[in-house]
Amino acid sequence: MKRHYRPDITNPNRIEITPEIAGWKYLSFRVVALAGGNSLDLNTNGNEVILVPLSGLGVCSFAKGNHPFERSSVFAGPTDIFYLPPRTQFTIKATEPVELAIGGAPAEGRLPARVIQCSEIPVAVRGEANAKRSVSTLADSDQLTERLTVFEIHTPSGNWSSFPPHRHDTRDRSSYHEETYYYRFQPKNGFAIQRIYTRDTELDIAIPVQDGDLVLVHGGYHPVVKAPGTNAYYLNFLAGDVRRISAVNDPEYDWVSSNWAGNPIPVPIVTG
Repeated sequence: MKRHYRPDITNPNRIEITPEIAGWKYLSFRVVALAGGNSLDLNTNGNEVILVPLSGLGVCSFAKGNHPFERSSVFAGPTDIFYLPPRTQFTIKATEPVELAIGGAPAEGRLPARVIQCSEIPVAVRGEANAKRSVSTLADSDQLTERLTVFEIHTPSGNWSSFPPHRHDTRDRSSYHEETYYYRFQPKNGFAIQRIYTRDTELDIAIPVQDGDLVLVHGGYHPVVKAPGTNAYYLNFLAGDVRRISAVNDPEYDWVSSNWAGNPIPVPIVTG
């Protein structure tokens, strides 16, 4: 089962994952890059879709409206995003070079196409000490999506995130949710390590992640740590049997959420 994808910088579809490619039930994800002056016509088909501008200046057209977007980089804070229901035609036109992430999952079409403005996006701090990070909740309500949940996470140099480790794979009474982690780093040559593991199966892998990489989480706990000197952004799309996520922490690390400092030893160690 492949869990790690690197971008194809020669292809306008830098990354493109379907449920068939991923080997799961619901979630699709792609990153599209367009040169200034170019455009792309798409259809959501049977999926609801959320478009997240990553960088650049352009226009997203749908429902007989033209909706401009602008973002200097993913480290510039939240931006307007777009929700499109199934069977919606839309066009992305790049005024200047643009990159957008597009995630989708099957839906019935109960909700209208709309712009979710950046002023509507809650931003909060989770964790403390070396597990402190910023969480922007792009979509996490029945009023915004039928199945998708979407977050942006900004993590400072050297810090952990997705911590305490948690799972949402039906085990331990958790919900079933597939998840994508799409990474950007500052500086671009930074890196992170994502561990995916369980304590009740033989799954235990560590994935070295570079700028622009995508990691698929089919199951298991999945914390991530950034190298010192690496500020990190990742974009999470989730979709599952139900919209609301019921995650379960690794019981061996659950205590950290009430003691973020983690009882560190003094530096230097003094012998006596």
